[in-house]
Amino acid sequence: MSEAPGTVRQFAHPGRGRERARPVPKGRQVEPRAKVEIEALLGDRPRQRDLLIEHLHLIQDTYGQISAAHLAALADEMRLAFAEVFETATFYAHFDVVKEGEAAIPRLTVRVCDSITCAMFGAEKLLETLQAELGGDVRVVRAPCVGLCDHAPAVEVGHNFLHRADVAAVKAAVEAQDTHAHIPAYTDYDAYRAEGGYA
Repeated sequence: MSEAPGTVRQFAHPGRGRERARPVPKGRQVEPRAKVEIEALLGDRPRQRDLLIEHLHLIQDTYGQISAAHLAALADEMRLAFAEVFETATFYAHFDVVKEGEAAIPRLTVRVCDSITCAMFGAEKLLETLQAELGGDVRVVRAPCVGLCDHAPAVEVGHNFLHRADVAAVKAAVEAQDTHAHIPAYTDYDAYRAEGGYA
């Protein structure tokens, strides 16, 4: 079909493709319940992309794991691609991502360091014993080097690192729910300045 003389054809600029996109959601759908939970959890915290890991920690610490539904809701809330959020969460050993259809994991995880040094000090046997003797409410897994070679074997109960750990010490920490990090006394910035620091 011929066009009338003087007709100017309109060609869509390739960089303006989003304006022509169909108004339908793309990728994984966000579950309403998960969306409400993530909105409440983040509260008035900024949604900028460099806080992704902080927000993942918040979900992990609150729920003891990170579900696929929460990942999708977080991606939506932060305006990030689901793949970007998923890949970040699954890269780090301390994020426990539960995929769709998988059973929820226990609330408490015990991580046994599997570095060469810890292995030399009995970490493999310790791992086997803890897996056999701790109940189903505790998940016992191996962990990449935790940087405590001078205190081998190292075990992390929740976020509590045990030095030169043995079965009794791990069981005691689990029973006492001693799962938070123990931060030793240190000199903070103000005290350092008051004592002549930087003088």
